Formats: sequence, C-alpha cells, structure tokens
Amino acid sequence: MSQDTSRTQSGRRPEGRVGDPGYLRKLNLAALTRALLEAVAPLTVSDVRSVVGVSRPTAEELLTVLLRQGLVRETPVGPDGGRSGGRPARRYELVAERFVVAGVDIGAHKVAVALCDLRGTVLAVRRRGVDPGLGAAERVEAAARLVRVAIRESGTDRDHVRAVACGITGVLANGTTVVDIRNLPAGRDLNVYSLPGFDRIDVVAQVKECFERDVLIANDIQAAAVAEQWRGAATRARDLVYMHAGRRLGAAILINGRIHHGRRGLAASVGSMTLLGWPEAMTALDRAALDLAGSTAAQATGDDVEALFRAAGTGDPAAVRIVDGVAEALAVGASTLVHAVDPDLVVLGGGLSRAGDVLAVPFERHFAATSLNSPEIRVSLLGDESVALGAARLALDDLKALMLAVQT
Repeated sequence: MSQDTSRTQSGRRPEGRVGDPGYLRKLNLAALTRALLEAVAPLTVSDVRSVVGVSRPTAEELLTVLLRQGLVRETPVGPDGGRSGGRPARRYELVAERFVVAGVDIGAHKVAVALCDLRGTVLAVRRRGVDPGLGAAERVEAAARLVRVAIRESGTDRDHVRAVACGITGVLANGTTVVDIRNLPAGRDLNVYSLPGFDRIDVVAQVKECFERDVLIANDIQAAAVAEQWRGAATRARDLVYMHAGRRLGAAILINGRIHHGRRGLAASVGSMTLLGWPEAMTALDRAALDLAGSTAAQATGDDVEALFRAAGTGDPAAVRIVDGVAEALAVGASTLVHAVDPDLVVLGGGLSRAGDVLAVPFERHFAATSLNSPEIRVSLLGDESVALGAARLALDDLKALMLAVQT
C-alpha cells in the first residue's frame, strides 16, 4: 500500500549495467532487503538463497553487508529451540527498532505524533493541545518539541528516526510541494480550512528547520485516509473515499492504495463547490453550539459542539435539525465523489464521527438518497490518532523506498 511521495519507486528493476558485478550486487542487496521487510519470520541462509536466487556464499556475503550496516541481526535459535538435534540454523531478522519514522499532525487545536518502527509497530503516540490562534512558526515548533518528547519517552534514540512526515491542515501537498488552499481562487472565502499564518511562511523550509531533517508534507485529511486503509476501518479496501467531519468538512480519495492528488492536487476538493453548502453548514453548527451553551464567544469550543451532538442524540429538535444539515452537506459531497470514483468503501472520519449514529445515521440516509449504487459505509476506528498515524505510514513508505532504491 505504498503512497505517493516525492521519492516513491516504481518497483521495477532499473535497466542498464546488468553485466556490472557491482551493480548486480546492489540489485541483490535490494532484493534481500525487500525480502526481510516482507518476511513474517526470521530468514535462514537457505531462505535468502531461495528468495534472492543466489548461491550460498553470495547469500552469506549479502547478509554480512547488512549485518555490518546494522540493518539485520542474527537470531541463532530456530523455532524449535534446537530440540530437533544438530546445530540450529542461523536466522536473520531486521533490527526494526533502529529504523524509526515519525508521523506528525499539525492541526488547529492540537499537535500529535506517532512513532513507528520499520515493521510498522507503533512505539509511541503523543498528543498536546495548542492555542487555535498560535502562529504558524510557533505551531510547527510545538510539533517538533512534541516529537522530541515522544522520542525521549519511548526510549528511542534520536539518531534512529530516519524519516518524518507531517499532515497539515489546509494545504495541498505532495511530498515537498505545498500550496495553501486560501491562495487558490476557489479558496478565498474558505479561511476556516487553513491554519493562521501558513500562507505567509515557507512551510517546507520552516518544517525542515524545526525538525532538522527533510520532511514530507501531506494534507491532513489525505493522511487520515491513509491511516484508515493501513490500520483502521478500510484495511481491505483498495479504492476508498474518505469523508472528514471535524472543525471543517473535507474529503480524500485513495485509488489502488494510493492518494489520488489529481493534476493540480485538487482531487476530492468538493468543499469549494458552493452548491454543497459546506461552509454554511459548519457556520450553522458553530452558532447552534454557542446558543446551546449560552456563550457569546466568537467560536464554539469542542465541548460546546459535543454538547450539541448529545442534545441531538436525545432528540432535541433544533439540535437534530442542525446535525442533519451537516450530515446532508457531507453526504452530497460523498455522493459526488462516489459517482466519480466508484470505490470499494466510504469511511466517515474526523472528530464529529465520534458521535456515532447521531451523525452516521442521517449521513447514510442522505447518501442513499443521492447515490445510484451505495458502497459500504464505515465509521473511522482511529479518532484523533488518524492524521499522525497516516503521516507515519507515508514516512515509512518513503523510508522503505529509499532503502530499496538501486543507484545506477
């Protein structure tokens, strides 16, 4: 389920220099590395011979190279603990904990971090609230500090963090190319979609400086969709429409396991279609939440919005009407994308999806009313961790692509 990044490989062996022994050795090392990445158990020398297609001396030589690089280690005792008699076969496995990636969520109200090793095992997840009015540079620095905390508390060596990816609200991104949505003609009136100040800084340079390394940048909703397909509600789906219901409404498309960006990165940006009424639905939700709380604040808090959904859950007519309006706007957007993509699955995610049936039932009703052939709809399983986990998966894919790359 490799995702689009600036360095994703095609998976084909590079052409040329086939008769060059040095080049052939690189190809074999890449094949062995791939086998170790995909293995569910440690490999013996015989396994390496079979998988890579080399002689025993060559297999041992390749393993020696990876041992020297610290990528693998020997685990001398086999599954039977040597009880079958004779000398146990030498077995080799990845030193996964020495190759760690960090996925970072830089959001409006929080920053979050997920650390994973080379096997995709989650080592740590950390989350911290931030002031919604925090400037762009300070917000990025807050995320970088949280990464340092997560590394320290997980017991990971900072030098073992080999790749970082950030999911950022309100940007169109593909690897290292970032465009603020508000700088697009259709985004001028959609300020709620972007974080304050991100249109006035070089996002890539700022993130790189704070994290002290190259960092992949992704749109946060697309990262959340990746997470759902990796370890959430959509693990068996290849084609996916992900609908985000949070502080704003949004969407992402995955086709054949990859983020679909489109020609200019605008794929799934149906929220800019004024006929869907997404901004109006969210403004009405915010106003109703404030009214219910008896607040005169400029914007409803998360607690205010949760109280509104609880009221809708108990049948309060005004609250039900407001939630139904959000569900309808989101469902029409989902129907638009489903008719274009015809996916295996639709996932309803974002903070509001935690309301469960209060939002999901009217969403499904409106969706069924506007779709010719409705795919299955599932509610997110990941909650607040989705963006950070999705970013970690993107970083992991990028790291693996680098490890498998063969220089010609």
